[in-house]
Amino acid sequence: MLDAVRAEALKLHRHRATWLMVWIYPVGVALITLGVLIYTALSASGPPEAGSSAARWIADSAIFWSIPKSAPGRFLIAGFAALVFAGEYGWNTWKLIIPARSRWQLIAAKWVVVFGFVLLSLLATDLIGLLGEWLGGFLGSPLPEGITFAALADAHLRAMANALLPIAYTVAFAGLFAVLTQSILATVILSIALVVIEQLMPLLAVFAAQYALSLTALLVEVLPFYHIANFLSWTTGRGLTLPLAPDTIISFSMGSSAAILAGWTVAAGAATQLRFLRQDLN
Repeated sequence: MLDAVRAEALKLHRHRATWLMVWIYPVGVALITLGVLIYTALSASGPPEAGSSAARWIADSAIFWSIPKSAPGRFLIAGFAALVFAGEYGWNTWKLIIPARSRWQLIAAKWVVVFGFVLLSLLATDLIGLLGEWLGGFLGSPLPEGITFAALADAHLRAMANALLPIAYTVAFAGLFAVLTQSILATVILSIALVVIEQLMPLLAVFAAQYALSLTALLVEVLPFYHIANFLSWTTGRGLTLPLAPDTIISFSMGSSAAILAGWTVAAGAATQLRFLRQDLN
C-alpha cells in the first residue's frame, strides 16, 4: 500500500495540473506576500493605522483554510481529483499498473495522495501567510497586542479541522464520478453541478415543499446537499435553518450534519471501490 502511495505521489507531484490546481496556492501567496513586503519596506512610513483586535487578527490569519469550503476552492479540488482518477482512463494506463497491485490499493492510494496534496498545499499556504503577517509587523503597522502562540495554534487547528470534511467529501464524490464516467470532463461537470445544487438547495427545497412537503423534508434530511451547506454555515458561526412550512423547520447541529456527511463520504468511497473492482479495463 505504501508503495502504491509513493508511486502515485511521485507521478503527480510535478505534474502541470498539480501546479495549476494544488501548488498554486502556496506559490501564489508567497509571491503576493513577497510583493507586499517589498512595497511596505520601500514605501514612506506614515502615521500608524488603527489595528484590529488580537482576536480579529487571529481569526483573519486563518482565512486560507476557507478555500476548501468555498465553491471555487472545491471546484479546483474536484478538478484535481478528476485528473487523478479519470486521467488513467484517458491515458489508457490502468491496464499497465493493475497487474502490479490490488485494485483497491490503487484507488486508496489516489485518495491518500489527492487528500494529502491538498492538505499539504493549504498547510504551506497558511504558514506562508502567517510568516508574511509576522514580518509585516516589523515593516508596517505593528501586530495587535495580546496575540499568543496558544490562541494562534488553537484558531488554526480548528480552521484546519473544519476543512477536512469538505475536502474528503469533495474528493470522494469526484472519485466516484470519475470511475462511473471514465472521463475527466464529465467528472468536472458533475462535481461542479454537485456544488451548484448545494448552493441552490434552500431555494429548491422551499419551492418543492409547496407541492410535496413530507417528501421534500425527507430528502433534505437524508441527502447530503443541506448537510454540507449546514456544516459550512456552522463553521462561520451558526447553522442553516430551513423553514419549509410553519410547522416544518429543518435544523441540524454541526455534529449531526458532520456525521451524515461522513456517512455519505464513506458510501461514495465504497461505491467507487465496488464499481472499480468490477470494471473491465482491458
